Amino acid sequence: MENTSQHHQPGYRLKTAIPAILLLLFSSLLLSTTTQAETPAKAANSVCPKNLKRPCIGLVLGGGGARGSAHIGVLRALEEHNVPIDMVVGTSMGAFVGGLYASGKSPRQIQELFESADWMSGYRDDLDRSQIPNRRKRQLDLYPIHLDLGITEGKVKVPLGLLQGQGMKSLIDSMLGYYPEFSSFDDLPIPFRAVAADAETSNEVILSQGDLANALQVSMSIPGVVRPIELDGRLMVDGGIANNLPVSVARSMGADVVIAVNIGSPQMTKEELLSGFAILRQMVGFLTEKNVAYQKSLLTPQDIYIQPELEGITTLSFEKSPEGIEAGYAEMQKQFQQNTALQALADNTGLAYASEHSPIYQTLFIDKINLDNQTRLADDYILSRMQLEPRKSYSLDNIRTGTERLYGQGTIARINTAVQTRDGENILNVYVGEKDWGPGYLDLKLSFEDDFDSFSRYQIGGAYRLTNLSPYGAEWYTTAEFGTDKNLDSELYWPIKNSRFFWDTGITLERNVFDFSIEDISFGQLVSTSYSARLGVGWNIRDSLDVTLSTTYTDGSFDLPELLTSTLPLDTIKFDQAGILAELNFDTLDDAEFPRKGWKLEANLERTKDTLDGTEDFTTQFDSEFNGVLSYQRHSLRTQLRYQSTINNDPLSLLGGFSLGGFLNLSGIGKNSIYGQHVRFASLVYTYELAANDFGAITLPLYLGFSTEAGNAWASKDDVDYGDLIQSNSLFIGWDSPLGPAYLSYGRADTGNSSFYVFLGVVF
Repeated sequence: MENTSQHHQPGYRLKTAIPAILLLLFSSLLLSTTTQAETPAKAANSVCPKNLKRPCIGLVLGGGGARGSAHIGVLRALEEHNVPIDMVVGTSMGAFVGGLYASGKSPRQIQELFESADWMSGYRDDLDRSQIPNRRKRQLDLYPIHLDLGITEGKVKVPLGLLQGQGMKSLIDSMLGYYPEFSSFDDLPIPFRAVAADAETSNEVILSQGDLANALQVSMSIPGVVRPIELDGRLMVDGGIANNLPVSVARSMGADVVIAVNIGSPQMTKEELLSGFAILRQMVGFLTEKNVAYQKSLLTPQDIYIQPELEGITTLSFEKSPEGIEAGYAEMQKQFQQNTALQALADNTGLAYASEHSPIYQTLFIDKINLDNQTRLADDYILSRMQLEPRKSYSLDNIRTGTERLYGQGTIARINTAVQTRDGENILNVYVGEKDWGPGYLDLKLSFEDDFDSFSRYQIGGAYRLTNLSPYGAEWYTTAEFGTDKNLDSELYWPIKNSRFFWDTGITLERNVFDFSIEDISFGQLVSTSYSARLGVGWNIRDSLDVTLSTTYTDGSFDLPELLTSTLPLDTIKFDQAGILAELNFDTLDDAEFPRKGWKLEANLERTKDTLDGTEDFTTQFDSEFNGVLSYQRHSLRTQLRYQSTINNDPLSLLGGFSLGGFLNLSGIGKNSIYGQHVRFASLVYTYELAANDFGAITLPLYLGFSTEAGNAWASKDDVDYGDLIQSNSLFIGWDSPLGPAYLSYGRADTGNSSFYVFLGVVF
């Protein structure tokens, strides 16, 4: 059966990843007898060249993940021996390698692509932090447990796959290049077919036309792990569950001789079955091997069967691509020495197939843009985010960057772009699908801090984001936190069409606890309770730069420690503030806690009228912080500079002071124990990556680091003296954990103060 179309996102009820895999496994098992009972029909319309005076040769490449690098070695040996290839059929990674080869790339080119590709990026949908808008950066930084759960109308929803496949799409596009949509893959330099599977029935689906990159991705969409792609109303997944060695497809296309390359993983032993996941993999392997055994039974004596020795290379061992390539090459050379049938296929008149004539577009003039918008966002918003308009030339990088810019908005599940040539015009087809498990999403935070001296702090919180309330991306964002501090914040963000300007309004209720101390003498806990409101207008100059101007109002009180209330005539001090706040944020850091590149500048200027227990005063404050980082291999060096001042130089402006003390903030000094109206601070932090812990979909690096810091706080600007700077250092181990950053550290200051620290989650 042949099936092709531009893909569309499904509207089916979502299932969790593991049950989806189990369903597919057992569907395959139940239907395997039907598949085996079928006999491949002889091609009614052969793709073989007419008047061919030799056997028509079909190359069949099986699936197997990273083990597919062996296919490249096989191709290299076939070309060296001038074996003509008249068609290529592949499943999963076999489809990917086969599609690259059929499109005109040589084995040498494919090898270079494999060895230079960032394969793990294909198993990550999340963009680099530096590529997403500042607003989304702040949300993700503060709530680092990115569950992305859909919470809507009291129902909890999850995606159809752990991954949506956007990362794999970008990887395929970067390696394949852009081609026009094909009315038939017979129009490639070598006729080609990719094999996928219908997720509902597990039946084989042969992809023979349309967008080549999309066909390759469909064939590689691991069920339950990567979101299925819909073609003509059918959910399509990795073809391995239906036909992992598609000999029957090559035969149906007219192949007289089939060269079949099987790269399937061997079954695990009892000793290796140490987890439920391992057993699940074994079950998948059994079902795959079942359909492979049937396909092998279709081979005749004149066909060639290749199974390279790939011991030690797993489905995700992409770093071992060179070994896999050499294993495939060595096995093919061995076959040429031993197999007379293979020797007979060699064309001794010269190179049978001249490769490296791939019609890749380097720069493409786009006459029209056809947008298939399956979101609640406006067409002009989507095209503006992608920076696309007709009657202009675009490179592959331009289109990919535009795709990433839109994807970084945070509510998009899939974006697909394909070029179609019709009536002499180039048409860019753009499909955009919204996350169908929204529009409300939940993220969490869990934070814990202890310095083994004063009291511990802990925080549990959640953030709920109700998205796309307007065609231009308006959202209602609410956070709630409980623990040492308590906080409730609700904000409405409303972009003003495509102007890049926006309205922002919100309210905050909070209760914060501070350790109140003077000259290292603790007086107990100072509790601040307040509510505030804000209304502002902002300008998103670019994704990494925004400015906001807001009016603010805060009303609250301080509950004094018992040691103070026993000597003072009051135990509570009431206050309120009203004013104007101007904010500037520039941020290109690639990570909030362990960055390796980028810069960040936050600068605020605030003018408020303060009322403290009946006394009124005006305060003007400037608060700025600069961060920059440079890296080389596993080494990173970052700096932080803080400049904070009360401009009206009033030491009694107690509502707006600044503080120092704590980990990487004068390490060794008690947290927030140094207080004043003027703060100067600088630090250098060095980190060394001990382990990358790159698992594809998630990266959990481990670091060793140390810091040197200097700073102090003064009550009056006239008192600021850099000779009074306190110097401190810290040594730490840091882990970018699934719950957020985790630290174990020791800090010491030249005042003699020292502290051990343990952190989990966002640093307080």
